[in-house]
Amino acid sequence: MADFPPLAPVPPAALRSTIPSDDWEACLDAWMMLLGIRLNATDQQFKDAAVHDVPAVSFLESYYQQAAAGDAGLQTGPKARRLRKLCFLATRRYLLSLADPPEGMLDCKLWGNLCCCFPSSTALKTSLSTAWDLHNEKIVSSLEKTKSLIIKQLSLASATLNPEVMADVRRLTILASVLPPCGQVLMAGSDFLDTVSDAYLSQKNREDLRRILVANIYVGMISLLKEPSANLSLLLDQLFSLKAAAGLGTPRMKKEPTLLSDLVCSSDLLLRLEKYLTAHPQKRAEDLLVQLRVYQMESKPLHHRYQRRKKVDKGKGPSSGALIPEELHAHKMSLVTQVQDLFPDLGSGFIVRLLDFYNDNPETIVAQLLDDNLPPELQSLDRSEQLPPPQAGSSGDALALRPTPPEIPSPLSSAPTRKNIFDADIDIAELSRSEATTQSKSKLRFGRANPDLTADEVLADRSQHATNKAAILSALANFDSDDDERDDTYDVADVGGTVDATTTGTDAEAEADMRNRRADQLDMILFRTYKSNAALFARDSATRRSQPRASLKRDTEMTDEAIEGWAVMLTRDPKRLARLEDRLALDSGGVGGGGGALNQTDLPSTSYRKPRPEEGESDEEGDSSASAAPRGGRGGAGGRGAGGGRGRGRGGRGRGGRPPQSGEQNGAASRQKKEENKASRANHNRRQQRAKKIARGGGLPG
Repeated sequence: MADFPPLAPVPPAALRSTIPSDDWEACLDAWMMLLGIRLNATDQQFKDAAVHDVPAVSFLESYYQQAAAGDAGLQTGPKARRLRKLCFLATRRYLLSLADPPEGMLDCKLWGNLCCCFPSSTALKTSLSTAWDLHNEKIVSSLEKTKSLIIKQLSLASATLNPEVMADVRRLTILASVLPPCGQVLMAGSDFLDTVSDAYLSQKNREDLRRILVANIYVGMISLLKEPSANLSLLLDQLFSLKAAAGLGTPRMKKEPTLLSDLVCSSDLLLRLEKYLTAHPQKRAEDLLVQLRVYQMESKPLHHRYQRRKKVDKGKGPSSGALIPEELHAHKMSLVTQVQDLFPDLGSGFIVRLLDFYNDNPETIVAQLLDDNLPPELQSLDRSEQLPPPQAGSSGDALALRPTPPEIPSPLSSAPTRKNIFDADIDIAELSRSEATTQSKSKLRFGRANPDLTADEVLADRSQHATNKAAILSALANFDSDDDERDDTYDVADVGGTVDATTTGTDAEAEADMRNRRADQLDMILFRTYKSNAALFARDSATRRSQPRASLKRDTEMTDEAIEGWAVMLTRDPKRLARLEDRLALDSGGVGGGGGALNQTDLPSTSYRKPRPEEGESDEEGDSSASAAPRGGRGGAGGRGAGGGRGRGRGGRGRGGRPPQSGEQNGAASRQKKEENKASRANHNRRQQRAKKIARGGGLPG
């Protein structure tokens, strides 16, 4: 087959504006016809003729460039939309049907403009992914060439950058967002990232250029997290490079906006990285994430997120109608009443404007009025403005406040009636004697009022919809959710006893035991760390930002202040320090070599032990039982012998004639103890001994 008829490129916007509309329509028809010839050709005919179809590539390059620039002649009208579709189909056929597409079809500039024209097309993403697999080497070569050109232009020390270079950066950003492998090619190596970081610092007065650079690096780094070709190692290397350039964690840390600070504060890079680490945990990445979170908090005042919310219309422009509706919702009227109860001098119209500004939040309005902290646009309003009076026949009459249920006019309303507290009750006898018609709702009936009506007809009847809606809204406006009577179901008088609302002893003890164990575990973790590195508990910013401190905080779930306070209190309490030393020795096997087996709860003995006598008290009974003296006499052998008996014998013997044993105190020490205890016991012990002696004698003295 002969070559395809050539296609003329799309003229620039300045030249196209001089073309008459009829001639422009003829150009669109010619382009659609020539593209149709290429699309309707068979596969073999297309392969034979499309290899050298350079005019088609020139046309597609010019078309996508003008369309991406926003040319209205290529976007509006049915013919323009038809041409747009044919260009996409022709591009896909050139990329996917040919093993060697014409020169220029695999240029990253053409691909970037193509992505600008179809940013959210799923078919485009699928087609580019398939073309990437088929022609990977040529596309990477084009990307590397464009990347080198951008590096060379950004490295220039000029105050202004070439607009074409920034357009190339923007195109690469959009291309990387549609095709993640392109972003991975941009992030390969450190030259591109270092050049962009230096350009960011040099362009301090060009906020728009900084945004373009940050967006490009953000899209490139996000592409390293996308499956199936995720490369977390390369992402961490690039983040560490930016961290070193910003001097993070060093005394030379920059106190000005950097590429890293703008990246972590103005985008969700850290959030995406944290989400990825949830499924693919890595210690190196987690530590870096902690440091970047701290850096983000320190640099947040220097930046703001680029995803700004839509500007709220505050009503400062010229009024095109009534700003305050003539009829308000019953709920809003109740909010107006709440504010007017505290500020009766304010008009209802002014309060409605405050409710619209603060999203119907009366608490915020009251707080702002008390602090006199209203915005300037509200300060200039008339505070005595009132709502306009309702007009007859308006559409908002159905929402007017009415009693619940709606009042029904009575035929006897003109005659005076006697009133009492039972007027609100329903009298069934009066209802049964009512002479109203069968359609009246006050008529007492048994069964259905209209047996012939179906459910669909009842639901379709909207005649009383406005009245019922107004009644419901009025009831809701008067309803107070806090006004509820007390629940006396479990009162003592009704139940007949008391209700134990306390926690059971077992649960409370178990909870207390768990808290004690947790506190002991935290003490041992902190003490081991303290013994190994006491400098980790220092009160300085460098220690707080260090990796060991972050690991200790993660293990103990404690803040920096709590950890440092624990160390201070430990140094002030020697007993606690000694106790923790003993526990650490037991846990590490320092006693008996048993390791942690010796560190267990002490169990007190349950066997009976005779209580030992207090010092200074009489131990006559104890001495007599312990000495096991014979019962034949009062003293030792032979009764009151020399130095024997119950008296004070010679040779330094104690009471009962028993010499002091080896482990006991001598006589002088005993007398000293006795003299020391006189102050507390006086002569009570001597009086008791005399009473016992008299009792044994069988009578009174004398």
